[in-house]
Amino acid sequence: MTVRFSKRQLFVFVLLLIVLGAAFSGLYFYMLYPRYQQIEELNNTVASEKKILAATKAEIAKQKSSLPESVVELQKKIPVKPLTEQLLLDLEKAEVVSDSTISSMTFNEEENATGEQQKTDASSKTEQSSSRLPDGLKKVTVQLTVQSPSYYQLERFLQTLENLNRIVSIESLSFTGNPELTSVDTEVNPLTYSVTVSAFYYPKLAKLQNMLPQIDVPPPSKKRNPLTEIIPEGQPSSQQ
Repeated sequence: MTVRFSKRQLFVFVLLLIVLGAAFSGLYFYMLYPRYQQIEELNNTVASEKKILAATKAEIAKQKSSLPESVVELQKKIPVKPLTEQLLLDLEKAEVVSDSTISSMTFNEEENATGEQQKTDASSKTEQSSSRLPDGLKKVTVQLTVQSPSYYQLERFLQTLENLNRIVSIESLSFTGNPELTSVDTEVNPLTYSVTVSAFYYPKLAKLQNMLPQIDVPPPSKKRNPLTEIIPEGQPSSQQ
């Protein structure tokens, strides 16, 4: 049996195929293709987020490994304990660097959060100001009586304290200048002054006491006699 189509039927059939092809193409480009693009973009976003997450985890691990070192460095500025021993060593360092002599010192650990700052210059001018410390921050105060050969050594002493790793506040300074020189034979006396210095600590973070910085203690001198003595001539010297 032979089926024959007329030209009109063939034309309609071909036209129908073209319409169906155009409809399928339109359906693909207007509905399916955008969905494929969205899926590809989501896959790229997921891959990018995975890379960012991996980098973030690596950074967190790096920060955790360096956290103890950072805590130690921060506690060099504001420890969780008073560390009066280290403060005493710092004062002795300033004493040596400035060629000065500390004749007396008195420590006082204050528990209140109010500090008074006072500074008096050679002309006896005084400035006082009160400031409130942040909650939980405490301070240890030391009152010093110091002798320096001149004003320049006094300035060097204060600069050494201000340049310490630990945050230190010079709360008061009082001194009286030497009288004016009227003769070359006039004896110049050392400059004696009083200075009040405060260092701060934060006891609320007591759990970090195991990360306190080590106290920088100088090695022992291994002297048998701690005093400096002049040995008379002709007398054998003993080992110090």
